[in-house]
Amino acid sequence: MVRHGRYGKHTAKRRQRYLCRPLDGSPAHTFTPPLPRDHVPSGHEQCEVCEELVGTHHGQAAVARRHTWSARLVAHGLDKLSSGDTYANVSNWAIRAAGVTRSRRKAQTTKARTAPGAKPTKKVKNVSAATRRDRAAWHIAADWVEAFSPVLYGPLDERLRAEALAERTRLDALRRARRRLDRPQVVLIDDVPVWGRDPEDKSGRTRQAGFAVLVVAELYWPDPATLATLDPEVLDASQIEDVSRPVTRLRLVRAMPNVQATSWLLVLDELGYTPDVVVSDGGTGADLALRTLYANTPTTVIPSLWHLNQTIQRAFDKVPGAWGLDDSGQHDLVQPLRDHLRKLSRSSGVLRNSQSWASWWDDLLGIVTELRLPVEKLRKSRAKWEAPVAASLSAMRRYPRIPVSTGGLETLIARRVQPLLGRRGNAFANIERTNLLFDLVVARDHGVFTNLNDVARTLRADAESADGWTVPLRTISDPRPNKSSYSSLRDAVLIDDLARSRGLIS
Repeated sequence: MVRHGRYGKHTAKRRQRYLCRPLDGSPAHTFTPPLPRDHVPSGHEQCEVCEELVGTHHGQAAVARRHTWSARLVAHGLDKLSSGDTYANVSNWAIRAAGVTRSRRKAQTTKARTAPGAKPTKKVKNVSAATRRDRAAWHIAADWVEAFSPVLYGPLDERLRAEALAERTRLDALRRARRRLDRPQVVLIDDVPVWGRDPEDKSGRTRQAGFAVLVVAELYWPDPATLATLDPEVLDASQIEDVSRPVTRLRLVRAMPNVQATSWLLVLDELGYTPDVVVSDGGTGADLALRTLYANTPTTVIPSLWHLNQTIQRAFDKVPGAWGLDDSGQHDLVQPLRDHLRKLSRSSGVLRNSQSWASWWDDLLGIVTELRLPVEKLRKSRAKWEAPVAASLSAMRRYPRIPVSTGGLETLIARRVQPLLGRRGNAFANIERTNLLFDLVVARDHGVFTNLNDVARTLRADAESADGWTVPLRTISDPRPNKSSYSSLRDAVLIDDLARSRGLIS
């Protein structure tokens, strides 16, 4: 077998072809390895990692057949996407990193051109060169998400499901034996609204073309074997507390057209098991979904006290006399209200029993009345929140280490999810590709991108298992109606049909 020229006229880099002359006398034939490699002129290519010359047979392998990018480059690109970089930025970075010039289509001209005697064509909107470059390149990173996100997230999802089901079996055995659950399965849920403008509305005033991101996190308890090795004589109490504290990590991040119960039913059903405790943001759609899905189960729903705090603060928006400055000079509620809201915690004794919980509300209304502030919104909030929180007080006492708010999840959302949203709400249109991108976010939170060499090896191994092939690209794109637009991410009917097919709604 010898090198036999190059091929790939329209690829990012020319590939190496080989010639095989069989020893049995069969006719000679050309071939390429399952993962084609870049052509390496002798003594010209240098590895950017080890800074040594690359052998003529060791050019960078493509991530898969019909893909023009190396596995190492794709691994870096997926890492960037999972941390919040845009499709366009990652695509343009890949073009620069590979040292190639590539475009999906010709750039739009800024002036309309007409032949002599022909009717004037529609004037093309004047756009910048950077915009034209982004429009021509964004699909590169989008294709990577479509093809390779399942390769990285799939094994993680299978492992987390298997661990959760095994733990569910253990906890159910404890429950049947009427024993206390030492490490209950706890899920935290919240949503993030993403606003956008309707492209059909030329006035630009409406903000109804957005969608919602539904986030589910799990509480991961420390390994009992690890806790057994802790030596109080070596570690102080605070260090032992840090090691034994459960950790909140993302489990599912799903883009949905809305935050109604149907959307939450789909996400919670995807979780695959029935948790012992759900800490909810208190949204109407989420509450209805939880009541529907866990109606005949021992699952306890704890309304997030952080969201209750935010709800009460919003009740005094633009209310004269309700706001002032705190001790550090920051804008905050006046001191009586501020001090009373700080009692929304385990340590204050407010959550000791239903009587202390009702007294907290009575005192809050008394403070508001004394300050001569409106109490109508507070009464509505009390009607919504008091009974659900009171119903969860026994679970709070039984499991003193579980959270009573989604504060940890809010931190994860700010660090992991929000960077992907920013100001590009209209950049997401296809629901499947968008959720594949969010799968990368979950993978990042679980450490999948800690070692990019491992990521590249995973991508190559997956392609080699299928003789170098991966899934066909752009098979999940939305249709493009004539003189109109369609976004599956904003199609609530699509969500209803999916929930109906799973038997979640009738």
